[in-house]
Amino acid sequence: MPNPFGSFSYLCEFSRSMRYEFRPVTACNMCGSADFSMLGLRLSASQGLDPRHAEGVAVPVKRCRSCGLIFADPQPIPSELTDHYGLPPEDYWADASHWTWSPDYFATEIAEAKQLLDFRPGMTALDIGVGLGKAMRSLDHAGFDTWGIEPIAPFRDKAIEMMALDPGRILLFTAEDAAFDENFFDFISFGAVLEHLYDPSAALGRAMAWLKPGGIIQAEVPSADYLLSKLANLYFRLRGTNYVTHISPMHPPFHLYEFTPRSFARFNLVRHRYEVGSIHRLPRALHLPLRWLMGKTGRGMQLTVYLRKPA
Repeated sequence: MPNPFGSFSYLCEFSRSMRYEFRPVTACNMCGSADFSMLGLRLSASQGLDPRHAEGVAVPVKRCRSCGLIFADPQPIPSELTDHYGLPPEDYWADASHWTWSPDYFATEIAEAKQLLDFRPGMTALDIGVGLGKAMRSLDHAGFDTWGIEPIAPFRDKAIEMMALDPGRILLFTAEDAAFDENFFDFISFGAVLEHLYDPSAALGRAMAWLKPGGIIQAEVPSADYLLSKLANLYFRLRGTNYVTHISPMHPPFHLYEFTPRSFARFNLVRHRYEVGSIHRLPRALHLPLRWLMGKTGRGMQLTVYLRKPA
């Protein structure tokens, strides 16, 4: 399908005074392929049950035929990062469950990382996208010597306050602007971060440089093969529309990409798994069979990958 925005970038201003540059995509960010398929349209606001009655700007959503990455083309880029994330932490994490920590938080990921690393106490770790600081606290609790990056000042301040973290260990930088010595960290975590970055491939490349040979990167990302997204897309088709539920580039949670394990092939993928996640807006009687099916087929909501830097 031809790009409706042409081969140039321009600015669009709409609700809440947000300004976007719509930048055409010429190659897949993760694998470099230029072979895409068109999935449908995504609105700049919640689409509801019938997107024909919703208001907003629609962008085409495409999938890389080579690695399965899902993205908007053109890519809407806000003029300021705070246009998307300049919210009080209480508004961004409205669910009360986000505000409590226990030693079990991030425990599965830490256990898998320790196994892959042949862990020794004092190994260095970096949490990219600290958020409320729960993963960073869990890494400290598990015996890592931990640092963090958080680009949003209110989020960083809340993490320091809630989790009693050392302010000197959380740097107020984006993943793109941060600088560390090469071969410094044993373990780097991108917890729900890569889908928010405009260039996740470059962020992974920078993190690989900071990692020691043999070190591990862990990343949790939305799956491009989530079963409920496919069912929602089918529902939209039956309603006679060409909208899809993938990504949310211009409204919370501002997801720009969905991934498959193939999306990480060039970063030396050594392990991956899926999490079913929450089920919303469906009758409770369907939850158990859907969970079973997603667990059996690898069609869960979240994909966790482990990448190793060559020794």
